[in-house]
Amino acid sequence: MYGRIDLTINLKPMDYYESAEFYPGFSEEDRVKIYSVFGGIPYYNRLVDDSVSVEENLMELLVAPESRLENEVSMYLNAEISKITNANEVFEALARGYSKYKDILDQSHVSSGPTLVDVLDKLSNMEVVEKRTPINDEGNKRKASYHISDPLSAFYYRYIFRYASQRKIMDPKVFFEKYVQEDFESIYVPHYFEEICKQYLIRRNRAGKISPVIEKIGKYYYDLPAERRNGEFDIVTQDENGYIFYAVKFRKEYIPASVIREEISQVKATGMNCYQYVFISRSPVILDGIEDPVTVITLKDLWK
Repeated sequence: MYGRIDLTINLKPMDYYESAEFYPGFSEEDRVKIYSVFGGIPYYNRLVDDSVSVEENLMELLVAPESRLENEVSMYLNAEISKITNANEVFEALARGYSKYKDILDQSHVSSGPTLVDVLDKLSNMEVVEKRTPINDEGNKRKASYHISDPLSAFYYRYIFRYASQRKIMDPKVFFEKYVQEDFESIYVPHYFEEICKQYLIRRNRAGKISPVIEKIGKYYYDLPAERRNGEFDIVTQDENGYIFYAVKFRKEYIPASVIREEISQVKATGMNCYQYVFISRSPVILDGIEDPVTVITLKDLWK
């Protein structure tokens, strides 16, 4: 049969927009939270019940002992990476938010740099870990970052695997309130909201709804030697006119004009050729007195 295959399909997970079709009863905020956990895998999403709260879904499917998906991640990953030494340690470090090579090495306690490189390369080739580089310095390996591809795996390692011993002896609701709730709302979900916003921009770009067309999207690295500091902007797009900066905010409080000015000032200080500023926000954005070109995108806009 060699050479007789007419079509090969590499079936990717659904994006945030398609996944939301499984739980139309949820608000836009809750859709973001659910996608941050179950991602775009149809099997996970069909288990979501939009007639109850996000917390109840998490308790029923993941947090409570003998929950429906309790062993899903460990079984899946054991089948995929059982022969890769230190894979669990690397996954736990990534789930806790450590994405840079040096930080992963320090936190995972992998024996050596070359060993970690080998683990990350294998996990990246298997597409369970994604390697990202800044759009303005794509060939620089030292500026690369690594991220768990599957949200469910990230949730599992951040909360369930990490606090396994506590989970065994605590009431599920108490465990959730102590080890999950605050971090989930303030750090975990906002991180995945950035991914949703990138998917939104890519979806519109492919549909021809963005002009000029986006040619690159991702992080932007900046270096300010005179101030002895450097860093990254999380979402920047590049087109024929230059760069557009995106600030992604998933907080309950409104965004005052002072925050807008501060973010724009930080961008200008880097010397980046930025001609437009976009704020994608869960809450209202106040633009009083802002003279720079600013566009605001709301949660509802993401599902239009």
